Amino acid sequence: MRTASPRKVIRSFFTRKLERKFEEKGLQAPQHLLNLMDVPFEEFTPVDRELYESELKPLAFVFADHLLEVYRAMGNPREGWEEMLGRMKDSPAKVVAALVLHHEERAQALEDPCCPEVEEAAVPPAPRQKINARTYRNGKGGKERWWEKKIF
Repeated sequence: MRTASPRKVIRSFFTRKLERKFEEKGLQAPQHLLNLMDVPFEEFTPVDRELYESELKPLAFVFADHLLEVYRAMGNPREGWEEMLGRMKDSPAKVVAALVLHHEERAQALEDPCCPEVEEAAVPPAPRQKINARTYRNGKGGKERWWEKKIF
């Protein structure tokens, strides 16, 4: 078990939601990693940096998957998350939350066709039809139309 660092740990919105998601699923959240989530990179000690590189970084995608479930349950509030990310200092929590937005953006790009050339290639062109049409000749053997009849 790791010893707690003497600094005061303040949980961000993303870390609290992630921790709550772990509790909902009955998973044991690694507290020493959650404590490190909101520490800005510029305040990392050498021990924090080693812990980040060896334990937290490999689990970033696992954390992002759980946070993605929270994001979708909230109704995909992209603008709000981007605003919160803009106010945070660079930290592991910010990286994981940005990873969630990136993952969701890529998923939407795969669902929505972005290239009109792809759509055109998928739909075959309609076959050309030859249409036979008779020309109208009133003077020589053609029918007289109602608008050409002489009334007087």
